[in-house]
Amino acid sequence: MNTVRLRIDGKEVEVPVGTTLLKAAEAAGIEIPHLCHHPALPPAGICRLCLVEANGRLLTACYHLAEEGMEVLTRTEKLWNLRRLNLELILSDHPQDCLTCERNGSCELQRYAYEFGLAENRFVGEGHERRRIPPREDNPFIRYEPEKRILCGRCVRACEEIQGRGVWDFAFRGFSTQVSTGLGAPSRR
Repeated sequence: MNTVRLRIDGKEVEVPVGTTLLKAAEAAGIEIPHLCHHPALPPAGICRLCLVEANGRLLTACYHLAEEGMEVLTRTEKLWNLRRLNLELILSDHPQDCLTCERNGSCELQRYAYEFGLAENRFVGEGHERRRIPPREDNPFIRYEPEKRILCGRCVRACEEIQGRGVWDFAFRGFSTQVSTGLGAPSRR
């Protein structure tokens, strides 16, 4: 098996060729925040929380592959500030009800908001289209709450690539973007 050697936060790591920086860091016991990544899905690099510095470049760790001799930093002040900004932007159009949300304590987004000290957000969304769409419970398997979606694409990709269904996709553009079924029609059993 071919391998590559690199250093992550000063720690020597050897991983198989084709390993992402996120997986290489995990192998070294180094946690890098991420929302859009799921181990059963191919990399997407959408949420940008997994930014790292590698040989002077900013890279998404979930998407970029480890290279021989790379020097990767995961815990710099610059990265912390960039991740915090990305998280603030994600949260700017998200309900601010973390303490009363039914997923309280089991939500990655909430965990990262606390880790990055985001009790309040300096960017306040304008209540875009997703907030005007009421939750739907017309399917016994899916509770559809568009205002809680962060548009990382993980649910869309999981539906297509893991379940093989292709029920969900992105609809519309810009601030009107939402995860939806075809033409916004209710999902069927």
